[in-house]
Amino acid sequence: MPMDAAHLFKLAASADAARQVFAYLLDGLNADVGKGLTTASVYDLPNMRSRRVFSENPEAYDLGGFKPLEKNRYFDVVLAGTKHFSSTSIEEIAEVFFDWEKIRDLGFESNMNLPAVADGRVIGTVNMLGPRGHFQPEVVARALAWQPAVTAAFLLLNLGDPEAAHFQAC
Repeated sequence: MPMDAAHLFKLAASADAARQVFAYLLDGLNADVGKGLTTASVYDLPNMRSRRVFSENPEAYDLGGFKPLEKNRYFDVVLAGTKHFSSTSIEEIAEVFFDWEKIRDLGFESNMNLPAVADGRVIGTVNMLGPRGHFQPEVVARALAWQPAVTAAFLLLNLGDPEAAHFQAC
């Protein structure tokens, strides 16, 4: 299911546009990439903090207030470098994510973080977990094709209250 720019534009012009675009994005990622669990986060880089705005598993990864960011390889690649981050093993995940044991205990051993980049900075990420070895180069390439929808969704979300906006259905 390749991303359809005309459909994306139509959704962006609709009521509840951020959630509509995000739902389209999730459908596309599920069809083209496959994965096990998706969350999404917004970033306040001047204040070095992030906030989860979507979770397919709120019991494991709830929506919440801002939490501090730490400078590590993930920060350098994604937040400072505006590039995606992916890994294919729990060992690679453990190098950058403090909650790697939770990720492993949920049954996941690979990940991809797909950034929403606007005006030269990351405003959000879609964070996907999958089984060991899942995010191979061809899977990553299919995910990257959805990056315009990622950016559109987060730009639309930022039109709302930056302290409380989220993609979850109410």
